Amino acid sequence: MKLSYGVRVFMAPGESGRVVVALGEAHLKLRRASDLGKEVVAAFDLRGVETFQARRVLAGRALRVLIHGPRVALRVLSLGAVKGSTITDAKALPSGTTVELERVDRVPLSLHVMSVYLATFFAVAFAYLGVGLAAWPLGAYAPWLARVGAWLQWATAAFEAHMVLLVPAYLLRQRAWAWLVHPLVALVVVRDGFMAAATARMMSEHPGVDEAVVVMGRAHLPGFERELVERHGFRRVG
Repeated sequence: MKLSYGVRVFMAPGESGRVVVALGEAHLKLRRASDLGKEVVAAFDLRGVETFQARRVLAGRALRVLIHGPRVALRVLSLGAVKGSTITDAKALPSGTTVELERVDRVPLSLHVMSVYLATFFAVAFAYLGVGLAAWPLGAYAPWLARVGAWLQWATAAFEAHMVLLVPAYLLRQRAWAWLVHPLVALVVVRDGFMAAATARMMSEHPGVDEAVVVMGRAHLPGFERELVERHGFRRVG
């Protein structure tokens, strides 16, 4: 279970005693962990969930296909042993209120650039893999595959070399321009800020609710905590 979920508990500002439970998940998990996640989110009437706004972000729909396609394939190949996201389970609940935490009035440029970059990276990587597999039985009949494969190999190597800049970009993540060092830092940092702000807003808009749960990818938990505590006055209690 420790590999599937991370949990952090926060107290809302003031003396109200209101609690927010942050559930960081692996987006794929086995049945036992999936069932536990369903039980947790069903226990709360107010839920917030990470939901990347693919329709509003440049190349977002393509990125969604490139990310979710392999996940679906893995679930099919596992014959149902691998289960999907607790976020989807929370959104499917018929009762209570589920809030998408990444809905914003204006999508920042950094997310558009990140989406295009990541979609291109996955497209190149998958194409390189596909051409490599096709060249093995068909190379003698389609010599152009070798040329395409060489170009894709160069492109893949360029992406890999550029990934080195993720380290300084992450170290500079508190700077508004950190995504200019490497766009992928926005995948976590910018969205952490969105989700923390939306969580604070969700609690203020539902003053009669004493307990809420928010569900997100596990990688978001540290940044979400920092934003929620430092910018919105919450206090971690567990």
